[in-house]
Amino acid sequence: MTTVGRLYLRRHRIFYLVWILVLASFLPLTALKYHDLVPAGQAGAAMLAGLAANPTMKAILGLPFDLSTAGGFTFWRVGGFTAAATGIMAGLGVVRATRAEEEDGRLELIRSAAVDRHTPLAAALGLSMAACLVLGGVIAASMIGAGTPAAGSVAGGLGIALTGTMIAALAGVAAQVFESARTARAVTMGILGGLYLVRGLIDASGEPGLVRWGWAMPMDWAAYARPYAGERWWVLTLPLALTAILTWLAFALESRRDLGSAIIGERPGPATAAPGLSGAWGLALRLHRGGLIGWGLGISLSCLFMGSLSLTVDRIYQNQPSVAKLLQELGSGSSELVIAFQTAMLGIMTTVISLAGVSMIARLRGEETEGRAEAMLATATSRPRLLASHLLPALALTGLLLPIAGVLLPLWQAVHDDSARLPWQLLGAAAAFLPGMLLVIGLATALLGLWPRGLWIAWALVGWTALTTWLLPLADAPGWLIRLQPWGHLPHLPTDPMNWTPVLVETAIGAGLLAVGLIGYRRRDVAGR
Repeated sequence: MTTVGRLYLRRHRIFYLVWILVLASFLPLTALKYHDLVPAGQAGAAMLAGLAANPTMKAILGLPFDLSTAGGFTFWRVGGFTAAATGIMAGLGVVRATRAEEEDGRLELIRSAAVDRHTPLAAALGLSMAACLVLGGVIAASMIGAGTPAAGSVAGGLGIALTGTMIAALAGVAAQVFESARTARAVTMGILGGLYLVRGLIDASGEPGLVRWGWAMPMDWAAYARPYAGERWWVLTLPLALTAILTWLAFALESRRDLGSAIIGERPGPATAAPGLSGAWGLALRLHRGGLIGWGLGISLSCLFMGSLSLTVDRIYQNQPSVAKLLQELGSGSSELVIAFQTAMLGIMTTVISLAGVSMIARLRGEETEGRAEAMLATATSRPRLLASHLLPALALTGLLLPIAGVLLPLWQAVHDDSARLPWQLLGAAAAFLPGMLLVIGLATALLGLWPRGLWIAWALVGWTALTTWLLPLADAPGWLIRLQPWGHLPHLPTDPMNWTPVLVETAIGAGLLAVGLIGYRRRDVAGR
């Protein structure tokens, strides 16, 4: 157990370290900005009352219990999001250390030694849960350092950590039930997303009878422990109990299957392939079909959901210069709160959309390591065609989703005002961001063509962009540091004047990186099993 645990720590330490460093910064940075965001006196009380009564805010952030303190406001504002992100970290970490290792053949090598059959699963779950507890401890310590009460800080950190351990145990079950790591990840993230969505619908309803069902939602348990609002410590036994049950189930299921198999095996496909799968293009579209639909629906619904908040921006934040200043720092600079809010949300969605593009490029790397790309290249399919079959859908998806986000984010406001001005303005702002998207996808393509093991750099760039877009403005970071990302120097319409120089420069760099990637992919060795 100790040896396997050290091996997993060695292999996955960077993965967990990056997640912990990023997630641990959300709460303390927000707490430190509380008095800047919420003014003293009646103006601040009115603003908080408006936020607490807003159904959309409840759906996104959960039920507010006490927003009058920095700790209570902070946990409501980012605590639920941090708990969900911790679940993502834990779930992905368990799958990559169990089913993914099994697919790659490393787990068979480990179990060929004097290792009990349950030891790798125990090590994977132990490492993931330990990372969750470390993250919870860091959050609690940092919140105490930010001046919030110790009891609330511990309750909040523990609630976030136990949310992660629940999802880690759930991922352990999924790794036993399904035969591929991709399916195990999809099911785990799908259940997590579904629970978060149902929680949002319940919390936003405002109906007492329906709100009581929130107790059946594991994603609400961290908030129901009421950090900074009269802590209810007994609530934390709920995620602890569910973690224990799911962990027991994961080990029980592992005892019922052979190595390389699953409780639910993959069914054989049809004897003959559909005509559309006769070439690289048809196969790539089939591989990306779920992602294209999922990303398209997810981004569209998120934009509509977030855009509905703009209807209350003027009323809640009117005469709040600190909020207006923060929105300006998030990328707009507009003196109109609605435009500043919409542009800030567009910047956030742009970063999310870039994840879709990078993941589609990275899918070809997965096809290589699993041996399928080598089989494709053994036919008349050329390397440029194989790469293009994954690259063009990535460009098309991101190139369409960004303008769609620009139109959907202000849609509620446009209907409310009976004016089409804002959608056209945000559509122009989205179009001005397209060169940055091309730059990110071009970098991922160049890395795939020249140094595929370095694809983590593209993911790191997206992560850094999220940091500069969401967190550094809260920390009053210098402007040059916030702009040090793919969209930092592009014009933020409609506030900024149109500046063609950065647009043309980033377009040229992105196109050049695409060309480098295509040339490199033609020359390098293709990985295989």
